Amino acid sequence: MDKLVKDTMNELNLVKNSKINKKFNDKIWNRNFTLLFQGQAVSILGDNVFNIALEFWVLMKTGSVSLMGTLLAVITLPKVFISPFAGTFIDRHDRKKVLITTDVISGITIFFIGMTAIIDSLQVWMVFISGIITGVCSCFFYPTINSCIPDIIPKSKLLKANSILSSISSVNDMIGYAFGGFLVQIVGAPILFIFNGLSFLFSATLEYFAQIPQIKSSLKNINFIEDMKIGIHLVNKLKGLKYIYITIAFLNLFASMSMTLTLPWFKINNQLGVGLYGIAMAINTFGIFVGYTILSVFEMKKENKFYVFIISGIIISCTMIIYSMTLNFYFIAVMFFIDGLCLAVMGSLLQTSMQNFVPSDMRSKVFAFENALSSALMPIGMIFAGILGTRIQMNKIIFADYAIFLVLFIYLSFLRCVKETINI
Repeated sequence: MDKLVKDTMNELNLVKNSKINKKFNDKIWNRNFTLLFQGQAVSILGDNVFNIALEFWVLMKTGSVSLMGTLLAVITLPKVFISPFAGTFIDRHDRKKVLITTDVISGITIFFIGMTAIIDSLQVWMVFISGIITGVCSCFFYPTINSCIPDIIPKSKLLKANSILSSISSVNDMIGYAFGGFLVQIVGAPILFIFNGLSFLFSATLEYFAQIPQIKSSLKNINFIEDMKIGIHLVNKLKGLKYIYITIAFLNLFASMSMTLTLPWFKINNQLGVGLYGIAMAINTFGIFVGYTILSVFEMKKENKFYVFIISGIIISCTMIIYSMTLNFYFIAVMFFIDGLCLAVMGSLLQTSMQNFVPSDMRSKVFAFENALSSALMPIGMIFAGILGTRIQMNKIIFADYAIFLVLFIYLSFLRCVKETINI
């Protein structure tokens, strides 16, 4: 296994530095990136509005909050169990076809849900089935898109490109939360379902016209399970990549715990309240948007990436620790803004490092494993937060979470393998 991983790394690094990127000019906004950007912008907006419309529809039809939570869990579960298999599948097949197929399946599924809702024939079980289908499709789509971007963008522009794509999500989050409920009341959930279905089909159409390089790999000559094992072994073998996984794991675990406890913490304190919670989360999202915008506009020198990464992680820890120690909303708002900004910077650096560091036809596996890890840890963090929140003061839990995260980042600052991975 070790020899095969070594041989694979040598071969694929040659591919990584070969003719692929030379086919494209030195600009971010080349034809292929522009097509993918447009498709993502529309489909992510459709998804955000769809999620809000779906919550309204389920609550209106059943009146059950627990059923809504079950639906969200059903959508999340495929990411945990299917993502590792999906990543291996993607690396062995035409990535363009994977993108188009998943978007078409998702689009048709959601469009059908919308049409069924319009004629008042939509049943809850249909919503659950559609949730499973779209959840499975997302397991294939997102590792594929993350794998493709480095092959259509010059390496020097990759951080900017990732920040631009990520900024779509933060902008659409703000638009979706701001206008989603309003749109449900005006046009109704069924019309928004149809809009989301069409947005996926629009994205698939643009992907059809994009040129995405096919990566040849000797790994196709081995069986599927062995291929997947090599991906797992690769992550374990590369120390820098392994520490990046650990960082992502802790961040998702602690962030899910603190965000789960933030609403009840605001609710039980008269100085804060539920109304200010919504404002605080909007400020945090705005901070994320500002962070992505800064990265998409300004160049970051290669040798500075590691230091910016470490400083961002330390600032995230400190802002959340300070938040846990005060009830002054104005102070909390500033902390949430800084936290969001640094989250965007750290997230973009992590993603870009994984894209640069991992050979092309191993990339989907790496992102799929990361997707499975994140999806598994977030529900666990929420459960832990619920259990501990009834026994320990919630702000103390948040304090402890990010104190541990702070120690982790101080430790990472001394690891050469992490520095080499981030600065690649």
